[in-house]
Amino acid sequence: MSDLSRRYIQLAEFCNICFPDPAHDALISGVMEILPEFDFHHVLTRSGWHRIGGVVTGDYQKIAPNLRQWAESESDHDMFALYEKYGASGYLTTRFDGRTHYFVAQTGKRSPDFVQLEVEELVEVVDHPLFIDDQIPDDIEELLDSSGASQAQLEPRALSQPRYMFRELTDIDELVADQAMTDGSDLRYIRFLEEWDRSSAGLKARFSDHFALRMLPFIDRFGERKIEATPLPADKLEIPTRDFSALSGRVLSDFLQNFDRKAGFPMAWYFTMLIEKKAMTSLAQAVYLDHQRNYRYLPERDLAVLEGWMSKPYSF
Repeated sequence: MSDLSRRYIQLAEFCNICFPDPAHDALISGVMEILPEFDFHHVLTRSGWHRIGGVVTGDYQKIAPNLRQWAESESDHDMFALYEKYGASGYLTTRFDGRTHYFVAQTGKRSPDFVQLEVEELVEVVDHPLFIDDQIPDDIEELLDSSGASQAQLEPRALSQPRYMFRELTDIDELVADQAMTDGSDLRYIRFLEEWDRSSAGLKARFSDHFALRMLPFIDRFGERKIEATPLPADKLEIPTRDFSALSGRVLSDFLQNFDRKAGFPMAWYFTMLIEKKAMTSLAQAVYLDHQRNYRYLPERDLAVLEGWMSKPYSF
C-alpha cells in the first residue's frame, strides 16, 4: 500500500469517529496529525444539498440504510409488488442533509499552490412517506425521485447525530498540471487561477484565503474520468442588480474600489462577475468602455486581464 493510500484510509477512519463541532477544532487537529506537513484552516462551508437515505417505520425504527438497495431486493423492480407488500406499512424514507467543509493548506505563492481537503457533515432525517398519496411509481427511479416528494416532505426529524465523512484531498497544483495536458477538460478554473496571478489580486492576496474549488467528477464520452472545478467564494457578497452600462468615470471607479474593499482583495468585482452567471457582465463592459475613452483607473496588469476577457469572455 502506498503512503498516499494509507493516509487516505487514515483520514476516512478519523473523520468517521470525530464528533463535529462548529469550529472544527478537533477535526483540524486530527487531520494535521495525519498530514503534519500541511497547515490546514477552514475557508468555507457549502450547504443546502442532500442525498437519498434509507427506510424507517412510522415510529422511526430502522428498516434499511439504503432505499435503492432495499427497493430492488424487495421488489425485483416490480413497483406494484412493492406497493402490495408495503403500501399500508406507514414506512417513511429518509435523506442525509449535508454540508461540505473546505479546508486549505498553502504550499507556495502562486494561486494553485495549495492542498484542499473536503469533509462532509451529514445528518440523517425523515423525508417523506414511502408511497406518496398511494401513487405507485413506474420504476425505482421514480420511487427515489418522485415529482411530489417536495410537497410530501415531513418535518425533518433527525434520526442520528451529525457525523463527518472524508470526501477528497486534492493537490491543486498537481490537478492543474494534469488537466492542462488533458484533452476535453474544462479549463475555465485554470484560466481563473492564471488571471488571479496576473492581476493585482495575485500581488496582494492568496487565492485560497478567498476561494475554494468545488470538484465535480464526471465521465466523458470516451469513458475517461474528468474533473470540472468551480470557484466558490469564501465570503458571499451581495451582488448589485443595477444596470452598470449607465455608469462611468468617477462613479464607476468608486463603485469598483468599494466593492473590492468589502471583499478584501483587488479585482474582486471581476472575479465575482465570473462566478455569478453573467449577472455583472455589463460592469466589465462599462469599465472597458471607460478605458477606451481614456478614463483610466485600473492598473495595467488588471486592464490586460479585462481586455483578455473582452476578446474571449467566459463565466461559470
